[in-house]
Amino acid sequence: MLPQIKHKIAILILLMGQFYIGVAQQVSDTAVFETNASADSVNVFPYKNFKQTGIASYYAKKFNGRRTASGERYHGRMLTAAHRTLPFGTLVRVSDVKTGKWLIVRINDRGPFRKKRIIDLSYEAARQLGMTKGKGLLKVKIRVVEAPQTTLSPKLD
Repeated sequence: MLPQIKHKIAILILLMGQFYIGVAQQVSDTAVFETNASADSVNVFPYKNFKQTGIASYYAKKFNGRRTASGERYHGRMLTAAHRTLPFGTLVRVSDVKTGKWLIVRINDRGPFRKKRIIDLSYEAARQLGMTKGKGLLKVKIRVVEAPQTTLSPKLD
């Protein structure tokens, strides 16, 4: 039993390494960063101008109630999504390239883990974009609308 566990751990470590290399490559290929010379104008949220076009998919109903990578539970009726690199809590506008329909979702999970897909939408978001009929895939354009609400220092009240 112990050699099987060691083998599975080794495979998991190898896969995680490949995943992080792929994510780093994607960020360097697609992210747009502002660079300024002065220290006063440093962009705290480097994804501010982030835009991406590609294929969206959506979560299967079997994931309802399971924990996401952010720790919260997935609920198919909420407008949430999974993205490989954007920070949790980021609000993203997802637009159907053909029809122009759009909606705003909050990133709360990691994925998708298919190579050509850029975002996994909750069931409700997919339904509102008309993805739930047919193949369940849609060509979309995504862009960051709002940075996550995080504080860099604790509040002292």
